[in-house]
Amino acid sequence: MMGERVVQILQHYRHDLMNHLQIVQGYVGMRNIEKAEKKLGEIVDYYNEERKLMSLNMPEFMIWIIQFNVRYENLRLTYKVHSEYKNLHVSDSILVKQFQDFMERCVDILNPEELYEVTLVIEESSDTSMKIMLSIPCETDEAEQLMESIKKMQRDGAAEIVIAKTMVGLCFGLIISQ
Repeated sequence: MMGERVVQILQHYRHDLMNHLQIVQGYVGMRNIEKAEKKLGEIVDYYNEERKLMSLNMPEFMIWIIQFNVRYENLRLTYKVHSEYKNLHVSDSILVKQFQDFMERCVDILNPEELYEVTLVIEESSDTSMKIMLSIPCETDEAEQLMESIKKMQRDGAAEIVIAKTMVGLCFGLIISQ
């Protein structure tokens, strides 16, 4: 089963990379060097964020992030990592469990016909803790339903759950001690 999972991840990964490279190749073929350079810059930025994500030593959560867009059909994830070389391995399974639980609630509440642009930010909140926040733009009634649903989530003592309504939706996150 693990081998099949790895092959599936690599297939999607390769597919996405080839799509990006074919876009660059198309721009070069049309002699639109400015757009090709811009796209190459976006690709380099993406892989730099991924490098920072890998440096946090949370393999299961990293796989969850990489598979996010495949797993959730009407949700598209982008992420920013504002920290490097932290060891979050101890919190790895907690992150996966809590964020999967949250996303299951989102799938139940959000409109399946709408595409949602989801943003994940990972940053240090102090010398001894990390904050992982997921922002979802959604309608006010969806945000209120999600907030009520989150209040019913099973808490894990190793992570503090943070929820907040924003001007455009909802923020869900965890603060974990290192």
